[in-house]
Order: sequence, then structure tokens, then C-alpha cells
Amino acid sequence: MMGARFGIWLEKMERNVLHFPKTLILLVLMLCALSLHYAAGHLGIDTDTTKMLSEELPFRQDRERLVAAFPQDEQAVLVVIDAEIPEKTTEALSYLGERFRAEEQHIESVFIPGEGEFFDRHGLLYLKLEELNELADTLAEAQPFVGTLAEDNSLKGLLSIIELAITTEGRELPVDLNPLLEKISQAMRAAQTGEQYQLSWQQMIFGGDAKMLTTQRFIVLQPKLDYSALVPTERALTSIRTIVEEAKAQFPDVRIRLTGEVVLEHDELESVESSATMASIFSLILVCLTLLIGLRSLRLVLITFVVLLMGLALTVGFATFAIGHLNLISISFAVLYIGIGVDYAIQISLRYRELLRQNFTQFQALMEAVHKVAPSIALCALTAAAGFFSFMPTAYVGVSELGVIAGGGMFIALIISLTVLPALLILFPLNPATVKLDRSTFPQWVYHFPMQHRTAIKWTAISLTLVSLAFLTQVRFDFNPLNLRDPDSESLSTFRELLDTKQTSPFTLTVLAHSKEEAEQTAQRLAALGSVENAITVLNFVPENQEEKLAVLQDLSLMLGLPISTFPPVLDDTLENHKQALERFLTRIEESLAADPANVLAGSLRQLRDDVKRLLKALETLPEAKQAALLDQLQNSLLGTLKTSMDRLLQGLLADVVSLDALPKDLLERWLNAAGVYRVQAFPRKNLNDHENLKEFIADVRTVSINATDLPVIYLESGNAVVEAFQKALIGALLAISIVLLVMHRNIKDASLILLPLLMMSILTAASTVLLDNPFNFANIIVIPLLMGLGVNSGIYIMLRLRAMPDREQDVLNTSTARAVVFCNLTTLCSFVSMAFTPHLGLASMGLLLSIGLILIILTSLLVLPAFACKPLKPSS
Repeated sequence: MMGARFGIWLEKMERNVLHFPKTLILLVLMLCALSLHYAAGHLGIDTDTTKMLSEELPFRQDRERLVAAFPQDEQAVLVVIDAEIPEKTTEALSYLGERFRAEEQHIESVFIPGEGEFFDRHGLLYLKLEELNELADTLAEAQPFVGTLAEDNSLKGLLSIIELAITTEGRELPVDLNPLLEKISQAMRAAQTGEQYQLSWQQMIFGGDAKMLTTQRFIVLQPKLDYSALVPTERALTSIRTIVEEAKAQFPDVRIRLTGEVVLEHDELESVESSATMASIFSLILVCLTLLIGLRSLRLVLITFVVLLMGLALTVGFATFAIGHLNLISISFAVLYIGIGVDYAIQISLRYRELLRQNFTQFQALMEAVHKVAPSIALCALTAAAGFFSFMPTAYVGVSELGVIAGGGMFIALIISLTVLPALLILFPLNPATVKLDRSTFPQWVYHFPMQHRTAIKWTAISLTLVSLAFLTQVRFDFNPLNLRDPDSESLSTFRELLDTKQTSPFTLTVLAHSKEEAEQTAQRLAALGSVENAITVLNFVPENQEEKLAVLQDLSLMLGLPISTFPPVLDDTLENHKQALERFLTRIEESLAADPANVLAGSLRQLRDDVKRLLKALETLPEAKQAALLDQLQNSLLGTLKTSMDRLLQGLLADVVSLDALPKDLLERWLNAAGVYRVQAFPRKNLNDHENLKEFIADVRTVSINATDLPVIYLESGNAVVEAFQKALIGALLAISIVLLVMHRNIKDASLILLPLLMMSILTAASTVLLDNPFNFANIIVIPLLMGLGVNSGIYIMLRLRAMPDREQDVLNTSTARAVVFCNLTTLCSFVSMAFTPHLGLASMGLLLSIGLILIILTSLLVLPAFACKPLKPSS
């Protein structure tokens, strides 16, 4: 009954519509223009990836609670600053902090851990009591050294102190003398060659391994994002990167990098755009060549493109009406529409060519092509739409919305293909004389191959399927989006570098506590876990043993006896004083070596003697201005950081009692909010670049709190939610397609045979992900709806054509239907195959998976399906 009604509709269209092709095309063009105008005014693009999954999912609710309690780190940019010495790091940090705070238009907030007046004054209290006592002992011994330089902070003053140490028996310096002598030698060599060199007095006095002397610092920025723009981070990141580039020019020996989730996603978008642009140019050439070879007519190619563009314009209007916006998943509806919609146009066009070769008139060939092909493409549209609509109930909102748009687009593609395409062919018909010159592409044995070797094909297909089924137990989903991005990008390489460390890993987990006692207990339980390196709360920022530490600092202040609050800068000494100091220093070195040639400093002193001689000799060849500049550079290389180091020390001696309320506001609000919610942060012990380590870390922390959240949980649970959503959607799609086929065919065998290419392709494609180590991920899993639509469509076309052929004409491969199946899938393949060679790993995995799936669709539809569906050929009488 449904088929009869469809036939009546086709006849009415033939009589009432296609007799007025110009009017029809004009009306459709007006409708397309109206659709695009409506979309331009109402269709938005929501690039907020946090909305891609249902808000009802537990892990999403946990994340929302964290963001509501501590919103400062949401969508943050992490600036990583590295230098060879801590003074340079601090200098660049201060410059960047000042510039970022001034950029209020694009930056919401700036947070620099461990920076500011509070930490300058109280930083020494965060040392362990044993460490502070060791520092106090070292500085007590250094008192004469410090006092001398406070009176004469110059090259002459420094060298005079070292002279006493190497010539006076029993005289010691507060620093290890061998490293200091080596650094003076390096400074002299650098001055002669014009290279930059800076001696770190913090490392010399406090010790190179001191925790407070890190050469890597961080700035956390919260950019102002504009979600109404296609790229919400564009303006903010452009401003941030401009400041960073200026800082790099200001501090050429400091390494400054950007990372964090915002930067990673932005860099990924740029990588996708550049990769897609490169792939699109190559793909467009391949698609055009494929269509020209398949349709054998430039006119048909152009008509096909026009039909696709019209349908796409109407689908955009439907998306605007049905959803109102596009997300980063549903924006791929255009790819799905073209991949499947071009199939309908190719089927009609090739059947039209086939009938022209059989001496039908233009109009007869066109009408007969529509009558013959319409039932199969209508069934394809119905099954494809049913498959897409089955994605609607899933928790994966991005795919759910894609299902609505793509499902509606299938019916639009059907209607456009049955109306506009014939109308265009009436206005621009093919030349029958040219069409009749077509010849078969391959020899006849190729077209008879599936029937002549049906037994071998069937057993081969069954064997491959059974073997592939064994691999399905090893199919996995790679939930880590870091593995999809360009590994050479600065943001990703920096992020992975931080993951390698225990104290700077951005993959931490957070538990919320609602009282001080709960926070302390939670931190203790977390710290006891095997996979947790440390767990901290705001209480860790209140130093322990403050009374004892303050007493040590008070004694140290009295012992140093400096009557100054800031250390004097380097003196602007004369050229003559510099040269006299070097000559006297050379004399003292030679005296020391002559007195004791085997002492522990002998090796360093000999090297230093030679460097001083070379420097003095080089000065003789230079004019006085250049001599002065060279020696000023040497003095600055050796003493330029001393004032900073001593000022920090002097400021630290003024520490007083630190309470919770005394902590800086920007620090306190990140750990304890106004509602009394405490943040407990767990740091991983193992490298979380490893998937198993990350799962273990999450599982362990969840034994303490099931509501623990942060990036690791988001990544893991998002992957689980996507897998579950696709499993439900694919089962639903398969059931929906099966029901439609059974209702339309009322024949279990035929319905099963139509599903055969789809099922076999799915099993083999899944097995290929194991064999090629190309696991399912957030990127390539999106091609599954397209493969499903194309797989069932190909089965429908071949099966219906087989049933419409006489028993003895079972060489279905030599028909326009088979040709259309091949070239439709090849067209889609050409659209994506170039992605497999792009630097973006997500696109590459997508291109590879889709290419494998499309090749399998062609093979299963044209070889396996005919072998199972056809009866053995009987010899002719």
C-alpha cells in the first residue's frame, strides 16, 4: 500500500510539477534564499564544549559544584616561565604580571602563585625548621662577606673578599669556593665573547637545590571569553600572546610558554583549520575527478553540485528551526548530508544515463529513472533518518542534536533529488549520441565474479568476520583528548612536560569539604593513598612551628647586623679600579698556587688564572670605551643579582605570625570560599601521561570521595559517557533500521541481506582499530553515523536491483546501481582520505577509520551481498 501511494505521488509530480521545471527551480531557489536569510539571523554557534554532554550526568554535576565554589581556575590559561637562574625567572614573572594586569579588556584575573609582598616577607617561614637553621648557620658565616659587599658592592669588593679566602689560612666563605671560582671564569669568558651570562647569588648562598629557588614559575590567567564568536578565545589569546612575544624580546634568555585547557583547545582548533584546509584542497580535486569519472559528464557533475547546495541551504534552515544553534559536533551535519545526499543524485543520474543507452527518449529516460530509483532512495532516506533520529535520546547532546539535523536532512535530500534534479535534467539534458558511446569499464568476467565464485566469497566473508569478532574484545576508546592533538604544538608539549612531574602536574583531583575538620581528615586520607604524592588545603599555607622559626629569623637579623633595609646596588666604578682589581687578583692567585700547588682549589685557580690573563691581554687591544664596557659587563654578570637576593633575604627577616586570615585574598579565595567550602587538592605520584596510572589515580581518590572531580575525571567520564551514548544509539539505530526494512519488505531474508554489508563492515572496521592501533576516540567516533548510513544504503540499492533483475541477469555489477554505489562511496572516501595524512592526530584517525569503512562498504556490497543473495547460475539451454 505504501509503495502504491508513493507511485501515485510520483505520477502526480510527473504530470503537475516536472512539466514546469523553471517554475519549480525558481520556487526552490526562493525557498533556499529564505532559509539562508532565516539562518543568518537566528542560527548561533555554541563552541562551549562543556555543553556537549548532558548536565544530568553525575560527573558534570560534580564539576559544576566545583566551578560554582571556585570559579577562578575555570577556562584558565597557564603561563609557564623558565630561566637558567631564579632571578631571571622572577624578573620576567614580574614584568608579565604587570603587563597582564594592565590588560583588563581581555583578561578577567591574574594569579601568580608565590608572588607578592606577602611571600617576599613570609617566604622563609615556609622552609622546614631544619632547613631554616641550616640557612641561618650559612648566613652567620657569611656576615663578614655580606658586610664587605654592603660597603663596596663592586668587582673590586668581590675580588678582594675572594683574595682573602685563598691567601689567608683558615679563612672560609659562606659558599662553596670551587663553584664560585668556576662561575667567575665563565663570566670572564662570556664577557670576552659578548655572550650573556648571569651568576645567581640566590643559588650560591641559599643552595642550588633549595625549594624556594625554583627556576620555573607560573601565571594563571582567566581570559574573557566571547561565546557568541566562532572562536571565543581568539581575542583574549591574541592579546596574551602579544604580551608574551614582547616579554620574549625583553628577556631573550627566558623561555615563556602558554598551555592549559583553553590554549590546548584553541591550538587544536587552529591545527584542525590548517589541516582541514590542506586536506580540503586535495579532497576537492579528488572528488571532482571521481564524479567526472563516475558520471562521465561535466554537466551532470555541475547539476549534482547545484542539487547538493540547494539541499544544504534548506537543511541549514531546518537546523535553525529545529535546534537554533550548532555545536562542534552537529556542525558536521554538512559532511553527513553531502556524503549521503550525493548518493541519491548519483543513483538517479546514472540510471538516467543507462536508460538513454537503451534508446529511451529524454523525458522517458528521466521519468523511468525516477520511477525505478525512487523506491530505493526513499527507503534509504527512511532508514538513514531512523538511524540518525535514534541518537536523540542519548546523553551526548552534541550527537543528539546532530541526529535531529542529519535525520531531517535526509528527507530534504530525498525531496530535492526527486524534484529539482529531474527538473534540471529537463532543462539541461544529456546528448544521447554521446551517452551511447559509453563502454564497459572492465571485462565481463569482473562483473560475473561474485556469482561465479560465490562459495569462496561466502566462506571468506564468514571466516574474516569470525576472526574479526575475536578482536572485538580488544577494541578500546581512547578518552584522552591530548592524544588527538598535534604533538608538536607548544601548548601540548608543555602540558605533557608538566604531567611528567609530581608537583606541577595539571592533572590533579579536587574534593570539596564543608568544614576545617573535614578538610584536614580528607587531606590525610588522600595523602595516605599509594597513587597520591601529596594532598593540600588552605591550611597548608599557614606555616608550622612559627614561634621557633621567628626566633631563628630574629637571631639571624641581629647576627647580620646590617643597618640597612635594602641592599645597595652595584657601584658604578672606574675603569682604572676594575683593571687594578683584576691585576691584584691575578697576583693573589699566583701566590696561592705557589704556596700550595696541591690544594683543593688548585684546578679551579689555574683555570681562573688563565682566564684573567686572557682578559687582561684582550683589554690591551681595545680602546678605553670598549674596555670600560667589557668590565662593566663582567661586574654586572657577577654582581647584578646580588641586590635582588639580599633584598629578598632582608625582607624575609621581617616576617611575623601568619594566620589564615592574613593570607593574600587571591590565594585564600582559591582554597576557601565565602560560604566556608574548603578545596582539598590531590597531586598524583605517577606520570599521568600513562592511561593506567591515570585510571588508578582516579579510582584511589574516589575511595575517599566519590565526588572527586577535575580534568582527569572530566576526560575519563566524558569518554565513558560518549561510549555509552554511542552504544545505545547504535543499538537503537540498528533496531530502527531493521524495523523499517521488515515493515517495507515483509521478508526477513531480504531485510537480513540488506543489513549484511552494514554488519560485516562494522565488525571488520572495529577490528581494524585494534590491528592498526587506531582506537576509537572523540574525533573518529563521529564517522560512525556516516558509515552506518552509507552501509545500509548500499545494501538497499544492490538488494533491490538484484530483486528487480531477471534470474539470468544477475551480473548486478554491470549496472548503473553498482556503479553509483562505487562512485558515491569513492566520492565520500576522496573527501576524507587526505585527512589521514594531516598532522592533527584526531583528523588523521578519522580519515583512516572512514577510509577503511568505505572500502569495506564497497567490497561487502558488491561482492559479499550478491554472493549471499543470488542463486547459482544455471547453464543456458
